[in-house]
Formats: sequence, C-alpha cells, structure tokens
Amino acid sequence: MVKSEDKRWTFGNRTRFVVLFLGICSIICNHGAYTTISFTVICMHDVIEEHVALNQTHWLQNSADVSFVFSAGAIGAIIGLIPSVPLTSKYGIRNVLAFYSFSSSIATLLVPLTVSIGYYPVVAARLIQVFITNEFKSVKHFQGFGASILFSSIGSISEGWSPISEISTYIAFLSAGFQLSNIITMPLSGILCESSLGWRSIYYIFGGIACVVTAAFYAFFRDTAQVHRNVSTKEMQKIGAGKSETSGRRKVPYVAVCKNKVVLAIWASALGGNMSLMTLMIYGPTYLNKVLGLDVKDTGFANAIPYILATAVKFTAGPLSDKLTSVPDTYKMIFFAAVAQGGMACGFFVMALTRVKLIAQIAYTAAIVLAGVNMIGVVKCAQMVSRQYIHFVMAVNSLISWIAIFILPMIIGYLCPNHTPEEWSVFYIAGGIWVIVMNIPFPFLATTEAADFTKPGFGEKKIRDVEKI
Repeated sequence: MVKSEDKRWTFGNRTRFVVLFLGICSIICNHGAYTTISFTVICMHDVIEEHVALNQTHWLQNSADVSFVFSAGAIGAIIGLIPSVPLTSKYGIRNVLAFYSFSSSIATLLVPLTVSIGYYPVVAARLIQVFITNEFKSVKHFQGFGASILFSSIGSISEGWSPISEISTYIAFLSAGFQLSNIITMPLSGILCESSLGWRSIYYIFGGIACVVTAAFYAFFRDTAQVHRNVSTKEMQKIGAGKSETSGRRKVPYVAVCKNKVVLAIWASALGGNMSLMTLMIYGPTYLNKVLGLDVKDTGFANAIPYILATAVKFTAGPLSDKLTSVPDTYKMIFFAAVAQGGMACGFFVMALTRVKLIAQIAYTAAIVLAGVNMIGVVKCAQMVSRQYIHFVMAVNSLISWIAIFILPMIIGYLCPNHTPEEWSVFYIAGGIWVIVMNIPFPFLATTEAADFTKPGFGEKKIRDVEKI
C-alpha cells in the first residue's frame, strides 16, 4: 500500500483491484452458502434415524418434499427479482447487496436448527437464501449461472469501479466467482460431511465466513470510486476516462430501456442462450446417463470438468479482450458472443448426431465452457450500453432464465418422454436452431456507445419535448 500526499492509503493506485477481490469473495461466499443444502441432504442420516427411532417419518424420506425444497428456488427468485431493481436504484448496490447477503448468511446458519424442527422452517430458510442469491438449481446439479442480485451486482460493481479499458477483465473475474464457489464448496462439503464435525459444520462454517466477508465488503466497498477515500486522483482519472457524468442515483427509465433496440437484442440473445445453457446444465447429465449410457460416476466427473475449465477460460479471455486494443471493442464483443452462442449451438448439433460417448462428453463440456465467454460478449455490450442502469438489464436477464427454467420441463416432457436417442436428437437440433435464430440481431446492433437514456438530462429533455407539444 502507498500513502498519497493527503495521507490516504491508495494501494498503489489500485484500489479498484481490492474492490474486485472483495466482490469475487462476496459472490463465492453467497453462492457457496446457498449450494450447501443441495449437497448435505445426502449426509443427514442422523436426523432420519432419530425420527425412525420415534416411529416418525422425516421429510427427508419423502422425495416430493425434498424436491420442493430445491424447487422453492423459483419462488424465492421471483420474489427477489421484483424489489431488487428499485431498491438498488434508491439505496445503491452496497446497501442492498449487504442486506441480502447478511440475511442469506443468517438463514444458512439457521438451517441445521430448521432441519431438526421440521419441513416448513427449512422451506422458509431456503426461500430467504434464494431470495438473496436467486441462483438456479436442480436437484442433482449445481449451476454457477445468473443470480438476480449477484448477477446485477456484477454489472453495478463494474460500472462504478472498472475503467472502460479493463471492463472485460472485471466482468469475467467477477462472474468466475460462481464457478470458483462450486470448485471450493463441493470438495470441502464432502470432506466435512464425512468428518467427525458432521454436516451441520458445513452450514456454520460457510454461514460464518459469509457473514465476515459481507462485513468486510460493506466496510470497504462504495458504490462508485468517486466517493471512496482510498482512490487517488490518478486512479480516479483512469476509472472515469470515457464515462459520462451522472449525478446521484436516478430512477430507472424503464420504458426507454425496454424500447432500446440494442437492449432488446441483448435480451433476445439471453432468451436463446440461457434456455440452451439451462438445458445443458440441467438435462445434459440425463442425456449422458440415460441416452449415452454413462454410469453415475462418469456422469458426475463429466459435470465437474466444465467448472474448472470455465474458470480458466474466463480468467484468460477477460484480460485478453482488454489487451487486444488494436481490435475495436464492438468486433471483440461480437466475436466472443459468436464463440459462446455458436459453441453452444454446435455442441447441441454434435450431441444430437453422435452416439459416441467421448465425442458427446467433449461437445457437452465445450458448450458449457464456451458459454462462459458470453460475459465479455453480450453481457459486456449490456454494460457498455446501459451503464448506470445495468442492474435492471441484468435483472431481466435473470428473469428470462427463470422463464426458461419453468418452460424447459414441459418441453422436455413433451419431446423426450422416453429419453430415447431419437427424441433427444430432435430436441437438440431444435435447440441449436433456436440459439442461432435468437442471436441473429445481436451482431447487427451491438455497440459500445452508451444509450441516450444513460446520458445527463435525458429525463428533463423528454419533459421539455412533451411541454412543447
């Protein structure tokens, strides 16, 4: 750390990287605290045995109850999405994320108690966790993709702290927190579950660490670099270069955002990409196991590989995009979007046409890994266009994903009732075409220019235009 002339620690004019680190830690802890129940349900034998000894049936013995605990995420997700945008606009991402995170951490600490008390307290704790993290889940698979408040926080933190020249790195590194969470949480949970500490220690450890990290984040973080005491004049000039001035927090101009052609293209891409990614993440293992005949162990291994590779790709692609200054940002965004969405479509087509296990595994893994670079393609475009209103655009992206998660079971149930190769081939071919069609507008509309609704005086100009009429 380096002291400036006014005796402030400036971290060598790199305070923004301290904020980036704290942001990643916050995402890892919040996501990790939420994923614990999905793993620990297989470790709660002592609770079941206690009820059996009393001639009682515990909810863990009822598959429908267990499934509802997981699917309760849909309810919490929608509840969390509704207030997140206006709350962030009014109170800022620092206050909202800290409140959501502390609530989630407390709910995590209380899970062992609720499991002993009964079914409904567990559902209540789960709803609070999901309300905070809004993370997509299935009973058998963990998805490090898109939370409403966490996903929105990626955009808000990047907007307030990242120079335009480093925005790809910021977005890629923050979003990698979801993959890192799975990589850290799952092995550690497995060790604790089998140790003398037992499954309850998982909640106490993750909940406790989440509380500490959230406190550190709240103490150090500020919504923008302009109001942070550790940001030097030199660093402030770097962060603010090329950005328009905005005064205070403003209400989201919902109509203007929803009418913007670039934003609509971004949402169309999200609708195509998110539904396809949900398919790979949730139903990919079903395809590998039931259609291609991979055993459970091999299927589990195939599901673990994408997280590690996706993290490595994000850590590489983000800085690479920023350093390729000779290539216009628009072209880079279109390229990475094409790699992400095109890779997914190609993965669908290969999985539809092959019956070779190895080729199907490679296609499945590559599609998920390549989808990660969409953060510096379509998501970066959303950041550049919507600027201070990125949290709303990201929230809609999350809502689109939840719509996809609701619709997919019905589509799969209709097209693939017997899980035959022929049924899945039809579905994957249709899915690949869907991705391509929904992404057609993006290359023609992608831009790095901030939309008119982000510029100072936009609201006042609209009022004056109305008065003239």
